[in-house]
Amino acid sequence: MFLDYKIVNNVLYLYVDDKCEIGSFYSHGKVSLIEKVKHYIKDKKIKFDGTKVVLILSGLMLGTIYLNSNISKNDYDVYKNNKYVYNIVDTSINSIDKKVDEEIKNSLETIDINNTIDDTSINNKDNNESNKTNLDYKNNSALKTEVKNSNNNNNNVNTNTTNESVKNDANEGIIQTSPSYSGILVTVNRSNGEVLTIGLEDYLVGVVSAEMPASFNDEALKAQAVIARTYTRKLINSGRIITDNVSTQVYKSDAELKNMWNANYEKYYNKVKNAVLSTKSKCVTYNGELIDAVYHSTSNGYTQDAVFVWGNSVPYLKTVTSPWDTSASTFIRNTDISFNELSSKLGFDFNQNTIIQIISKDESGRVSKVKVGDKEFTGVELRNVIGLRSADFDVTRNSSSITFTTRGYGHGVGMSQYGANGMANSGYTYEQILKYYYSGVEITNIS
Repeated sequence: MFLDYKIVNNVLYLYVDDKCEIGSFYSHGKVSLIEKVKHYIKDKKIKFDGTKVVLILSGLMLGTIYLNSNISKNDYDVYKNNKYVYNIVDTSINSIDKKVDEEIKNSLETIDINNTIDDTSINNKDNNESNKTNLDYKNNSALKTEVKNSNNNNNNVNTNTTNESVKNDANEGIIQTSPSYSGILVTVNRSNGEVLTIGLEDYLVGVVSAEMPASFNDEALKAQAVIARTYTRKLINSGRIITDNVSTQVYKSDAELKNMWNANYEKYYNKVKNAVLSTKSKCVTYNGELIDAVYHSTSNGYTQDAVFVWGNSVPYLKTVTSPWDTSASTFIRNTDISFNELSSKLGFDFNQNTIIQIISKDESGRVSKVKVGDKEFTGVELRNVIGLRSADFDVTRNSSSITFTTRGYGHGVGMSQYGANGMANSGYTYEQILKYYYSGVEITNIS
């Protein structure tokens, strides 16, 4: 649940696993959130004798909890009428200070030792079909926070390195620099424990190959390459750790690609490499700054406004029509979930008498409010809690289960990958695709 921590001014800042959308933290299980925090402190042997703990998800401050019940009203600022109000913070060590402390908007309302959440971590991997949920709003022009790069991060930008193989002391490996090395290095913390340092373009070949089918149109692959480069450069600038899974971006090594593509390896590798190199140095910017380059597999015919998923309004992440998605194989699915499984995931008894009522949908057709028994959820919350493919769903009751009919795949914000492929097949260029899905942006060369 927690990826990392820092202690500043006797306040413990816990970095939440950003695979999950924010809605997944608002649930109704039997395990106390404060107990999870205490277990984490104990397991990690953290030397912390304070009482105040701040939860941070990809630069978003989710809220504050306390390790005892003696909480002064002056210690927090709660927006009672809107549990989806978040504060923008700079997550580098030096920037978490008293100002951040005073500006906390507690999205979980006032959490105390009696508040509970579901003990099951929601996995939003979406079977390698990209369901990015890790917004970092430090570069949002409307909510701008100065980015202070940590000098002690694992993601190195090295513009002085020549186009030679360089020794990587971290894992005794050789840095890859084959596809027209740009001088920028990326350090990837792999799931198997390996720490790999490779050239940016090599890394992007592995990312684009893992995040989008190589059979897609060349222009769609180019759009994905630019988005992946933008996302990576922003990770590097903010000092965040880069992994090989959906907590940042999925990455596959050359050996893994050979195993995935088999006889098509050479054809697909060269196709993806061309998409990466033909867009070299190009990134997506808004008002001169790198955007939060989020994307998803398949929309429901409309992309989603970021405000409905993460609570922040972002000028370039607005709803646009995406009719190309409706013919995708990933567009519609029926998912049957038993009453017993629903009971386990929801944290209360779901039976033949429990009513599910969709109260309202938003302008994109996704569920905005739904009532399950006596509990009310947003569509995003329910999607996360029970693991639906999309927040656009209908409900059919069976004798011992519920069938959820979903449209689309992923959170729906930013570029739709299947939509991008549909646009490319209709003759649009990668630049036109990007400017369509991200409102008011520019394609900028960043060396």
